[in-house]
Amino acid sequence: MRPRLALGLGCDRGTPEATLRQAIDEALAQIGAAWADVAAVASITLKADEVGLLALCRAQGWTPVFHAPEVLAQVAVPNPSETVRRHTGTPSVSEAAALLSAGCSDDPRALLVEKHRLRGPDGRHATVSVARMAQADAQVGGASGPVFGAAERLALQALMAARRDVRHFRPGATIATEVRARLLQALALAPSVGLMQPWRFVRIVSDARRQALAGLVEQERQRTAEALGERDDEFLRLKVEGLQDCAEIWVAVLPADDGTVFGRRTMPREMALCSLACAIQNLWLTARADNLGLGWVSMFEPAAVAAVLGLAEGELPVGLLCLGPAARHHDRPMLEIEGWRQRRPLHDFLVDEPSDERS
Repeated sequence: MRPRLALGLGCDRGTPEATLRQAIDEALAQIGAAWADVAAVASITLKADEVGLLALCRAQGWTPVFHAPEVLAQVAVPNPSETVRRHTGTPSVSEAAALLSAGCSDDPRALLVEKHRLRGPDGRHATVSVARMAQADAQVGGASGPVFGAAERLALQALMAARRDVRHFRPGATIATEVRARLLQALALAPSVGLMQPWRFVRIVSDARRQALAGLVEQERQRTAEALGERDDEFLRLKVEGLQDCAEIWVAVLPADDGTVFGRRTMPREMALCSLACAIQNLWLTARADNLGLGWVSMFEPAAVAAVLGLAEGELPVGLLCLGPAARHHDRPMLEIEGWRQRRPLHDFLVDEPSDERS
């Protein structure tokens, strides 16, 4: 059986399709492989709009995966480059992308072609790395249920990397009934403490309520600017919601407490909110998988929104979710693009337990 291969691609801005095609030809020839052996293609999110690369993938019937720089930077590669890091935020694009797409991010030995670089007739460069794809994971210990392999892991990672808090929507767009059904199914599949499912979503269908909610958000936007002090003007230049243009608004509501004790005796409100957040994340990822945008708006006084919606006592609105086809899916969070705030490094997220000084 011929090996299934993953390609990692890097290129200068504006590199023609022909240069990329020739670079891949030469890289595959080095290991006696054929184009039909290619099962996955990946690059960096900075290349998500690269015309030549996208044209090549369309011609070959490939669905490229674009990884964020911070994800690529975590992959150990044979040939890291400080020059590449300065320009892209990661020391490797093609090698790291190939290993991730192969499902071998912890095994550089999977690289069959480390870096093949080609300079095209116009002076633009293309770089190709080729990795052997890992075999699908075998079931361990006779465990039942679905078994997922590298392709599924990559698809999930690509989906999470592509999710954005969207503020720019295509005016006049709608959400099809079958798509709305998939979104509802995602809510039903969300995890919750004690299986309490503490969520209710109110779909806004009247323009009057849409305008009332937009007005409440604008009031809080102004109050937020005042609270930010010296950064008020900078904040006011940011677009923080898409309430006027999105296809639909779903208001995420935490219902009145149902008395569930299982798993939340010591933290009842916190566990209910965490469960609701899980449902929203499921909705967010499912919307993105349907090529929709979702923006979570939290700038409002909950009591004022509750009054507009006529919510019952004890119900708490926690988010105005703007849903619909996006005008554009950015390759990075908008607040990062605008220089408002940068994401934290991965090593901040997991720490070892503190040492026991008594031992």
